[in-house]
Amino acid sequence: MSFNRTENFKRNVIYGMLNRIISIVFPFITRTMIIKFLGEEYLGINSLYASILQILNLAELGFSAAIVAFMYKPIAENDNTKVSALLNLYRKMYRIIGVSVLIIGICLMPFLKNLINGTYPNDINIYFLFFLYLLNTSASYLLFAYKKAILNAHQRMDLAEKVAGSVKLFISVVQIIVIYYIKDITVYVFTNVVCTIMENIICSLIADKKFPQYKTKGKVDKETYKKVYQNVGALTIHKIGSTISISLDTVFISMFLGLTTVAMYGNYIYIISAITVFLTLIYGSITAGVGNSIAVESKNKNYEDFKKFFFLNTWLVGWCAICLLCLFQPFIVMWMGEALKFEMHVVVLLVLQFYITLIRKVVLTYKDAAGIWRADKFKPLVGCIINLVLNIFLVRMIGVEGVVISTIISYFFIELPWETHVLFKEYFKQKAFYYYFQMGKLTLGIFSVALVTYIICAKIPAYGLLWFILRMIVCLIIPNLLFIIIYKRTEEFEQAKLILNRIFGRKLKKVIN
Repeated sequence: MSFNRTENFKRNVIYGMLNRIISIVFPFITRTMIIKFLGEEYLGINSLYASILQILNLAELGFSAAIVAFMYKPIAENDNTKVSALLNLYRKMYRIIGVSVLIIGICLMPFLKNLINGTYPNDINIYFLFFLYLLNTSASYLLFAYKKAILNAHQRMDLAEKVAGSVKLFISVVQIIVIYYIKDITVYVFTNVVCTIMENIICSLIADKKFPQYKTKGKVDKETYKKVYQNVGALTIHKIGSTISISLDTVFISMFLGLTTVAMYGNYIYIISAITVFLTLIYGSITAGVGNSIAVESKNKNYEDFKKFFFLNTWLVGWCAICLLCLFQPFIVMWMGEALKFEMHVVVLLVLQFYITLIRKVVLTYKDAAGIWRADKFKPLVGCIINLVLNIFLVRMIGVEGVVISTIISYFFIELPWETHVLFKEYFKQKAFYYYFQMGKLTLGIFSVALVTYIICAKIPAYGLLWFILRMIVCLIIPNLLFIIIYKRTEEFEQAKLILNRIFGRKLKKVIN
């Protein structure tokens, strides 16, 4: 079975964007209300527990990506029996994971106080609150979440996005009412559990109705079973390493700097995460299309597409980084006030971390779609260990800056070159020299454009809504105009236009010509 990758991509992005807008706007409102009506320590403990559960969650341990990668080929060949068997295996895995997460989380509960430096709100039961977070994570595995793999493999995540957006909209309204009238963080967290259960049940019903040919039954053959578990083992290490590196940053800040600093750090990370969510939606939407392309197209064709996607991704990520650099501080002051603002050098470090994190995503997308996880399975562990060691020393020496610097070092010097080498060696079967050359050239251009844009924005008064809007207009026009001037005559620009024209139609051609 070959499906229309461009149309599915457009549909996934549109509904994904709507869901992400709901997922960003309403939590933004509730986050603001928690600060205003409850205080920053409540927000800090909320961020701390979310990070701890991300460590336990371990980004699905990589099972979802592994199973979906093995579904691409049988779906293309209309092998419904094999897809059903893979789905059954996926369900068994998720049940084991859900129970394991619940047990491990309960065992961690006696040590919660050791993870908080200083005071915490004395009118809440920190153990019961943590249990609700734990229950939410465990329920995401135990209640039909595996059915989303079918939608993902068929590049129909737009269906899941519709459900998620509708449920989150309803629950968010309830949460706003809870914070404003009841002012109880425990009831607020409980609504997240309800949201998870509702979303999984509805998505399961839709998957059954849309793709009735797949039944959760059967056994995969021994060869496939062995390959799945080999890849899952490698992916588990990948996800453990990357998740620990990210989530332990918040834990270290809580242990050494306190819940108020966690809340401040969380505010900046929230904005970065909001942007990352939209970008990740694009990566996720093209993964199934890339997987289908890998199954039916030649390596040369996929390599040419890879170069186009890398150019577009670098442009997009670079522009977002420039916007963060110029708009972060005035936005934080308008949102949370001067007291909860970091120094500018911390912002520069956070923006650099954002750029390095997302510049890697095209390589990671192709690795996931091709199912290449075993060749660099120890990469995240090495990066994680270096990150943790640096965290322990640097957070004591220089504070929150040390946490960000540790992540930058592990990503740029360990993980980025390692994963790039593996993709080019294992799949493209060539050296990565052109990729590094392009990355260096494009990054140099982005830094130059960032400097020009920042100098212009520095001439605008820092605070006030109208001045902020003016800065936004500058960030919208100046970087993209300079990018077009710099890259308009390059081959990468021309090739990238072909992709954008297929997605957005001829209107784009009039804008950039």
